[in-house]
Amino acid sequence: APRLVGIQDAAEYLNKHHGGIANREIVIDWADTKSKIDLATSGYERLKAKNFPVWHTCGTGEQQMLKPRFEEDRSQVIFTCSTSPGVMYPPGYVFGTAAYYPDEWGLFFDWLVETWDFKKMGRGPKVAILTYSSGYGKACITDELFAYAKKKGVEIVDTIFVPFVVVDAATPLLKAKKAGADWVFGQWLYQTVPPFLIENQKLDLGLKFAVNTFGVEDVMITMAKEASIGLTGITNWTLPWENTPGMKIIRETLEKKFRRPEDRGAAYILGWMNTWQTKMVVEQTLKRVGKWEKVTPAELRKTAETWKKVDINGLGIMEYGLNQRGVTESRIVQVQKVKVGDKEELRWVALTDMRKVPRLVPPEWEKPLPY
Repeated sequence: APRLVGIQDAAEYLNKHHGGIANREIVIDWADTKSKIDLATSGYERLKAKNFPVWHTCGTGEQQMLKPRFEEDRSQVIFTCSTSPGVMYPPGYVFGTAAYYPDEWGLFFDWLVETWDFKKMGRGPKVAILTYSSGYGKACITDELFAYAKKKGVEIVDTIFVPFVVVDAATPLLKAKKAGADWVFGQWLYQTVPPFLIENQKLDLGLKFAVNTFGVEDVMITMAKEASIGLTGITNWTLPWENTPGMKIIRETLEKKFRRPEDRGAAYILGWMNTWQTKMVVEQTLKRVGKWEKVTPAELRKTAETWKKVDINGLGIMEYGLNQRGVTESRIVQVQKVKVGDKEELRWVALTDMRKVPRLVPPEWEKPLPY
């Protein structure tokens, strides 16, 4: 799991160079849920008994199931990669490290309409959803997002569910094309997207593709090569080639440890960001409350809720509030062929600055849960 590898590498680095967290060694324990509810439940109970005040979680289905326990037990603050419906909201002890997924796609629609040539096309953009049938995959299928698409003049022409492992890329693409789609987007990952990019190029369908934060991966380029040009994403995280303090440390670590290509992407970077984030929220809370025994999940939550555009060591910007659990700004990025020195290479580049995402959280999820 790239994110776990990133957390482990970051903890090792912080313990060695930054005194861990407030001069205490960072200790890590973990559980692999394997996307199974029973393993998620047993793993939760085992780790809860160890009283770790900060957790990092993944897996939308498991997090949606465990959300009521998280908020009833109030035994840890959670930084989750699953910014799906039913995980971060209603706002309680679970904080996202990206924008709420419907908010991300709302931002994509904003950009799509801004860049669309209505005069030339004589109509608005048409999009098809290609996504998994899992909780994660369905995170972009909400009433609020569909209403926002209609408001912006974006027509969603079809919803097509695809498997994680692609055997037949042509059929879903042909179905999207027949429905009139200009773009296809969804909650899909690097294990799935490249075959569709390659097949789109092979069949000369001319479809354009969009991915969420977890699709903004260099391995997309490694696997799809020239077919990845034009792949568009939404992210609030720093791109791997950008020169920030945190990203420089990550690049140095990757070279020293010879990590696999699949362990060098967005999830690995997120692992580092989560670890710095943990250090920051714990040390800020300790400074405020004065004693370690007062660094409780409730106090950690209160600290996180004060964060306004906090830079996580140059790896990403986090912003929370009493009822804010996903970040409020992201940017549009795209794979392009660019000149770097004397050579051309494919890389993700920013098409926009950071922009405010629309808020597409259901009204009934706005009220904060108890401390």
